[in-house]
Amino acid sequence: MKRGQLLQLLLLSTLLCGFARFAFAGGAASPVPEYDMKAAYLYNFAVLTTWPKPEQASIKMCVLGRDNFRGQLEQLTQKTKSGLQFSLNYLADLNAVASCQLLFIDKSESIDATLLTSQLEGLSVLTVTDNPALFDAGVMLGLFLDNKRLVFDVNHEQAKKAGLTMSSKLLRVARKVF
Repeated sequence: MKRGQLLQLLLLSTLLCGFARFAFAGGAASPVPEYDMKAAYLYNFAVLTTWPKPEQASIKMCVLGRDNFRGQLEQLTQKTKSGLQFSLNYLADLNAVASCQLLFIDKSESIDATLLTSQLEGLSVLTVTDNPALFDAGVMLGLFLDNKRLVFDVNHEQAKKAGLTMSSKLLRVARKVF
């Protein structure tokens, strides 16, 4: 199977896993927990993004803010089907952000957008948040609930400024691309 087909299959399976993972209890369906889906999206964002050094086979994923993932990120980042190795770090502040390839900023984190922008200046760090104000301030990917459905928006211009290339497959399934 070609790499492109594998990536497309991986993205499609992740997007559809919400339908397959309903648990029935007494006839009522329970949706997949929000942060389980966010973990799957983060994994796919990393797989479908190319950094300026494409020979890099390791992605350092960082989380700033409350850890709402309950171990789900650890499970996903142990997968190596994409050929990438993942490491996961939880940051207390932005001081270590230069060592990250992907930075998720949880909505629980109150951070000054100007400080974030200055810390990331000149770095190739894929930034993701579920905080609408931070997305509006220049974070590259925003994960949001829309009618109980997880969607994402892309600030493609910010990604290009950071030297990141996002797959057209990723851009096609975004709710909005700026």
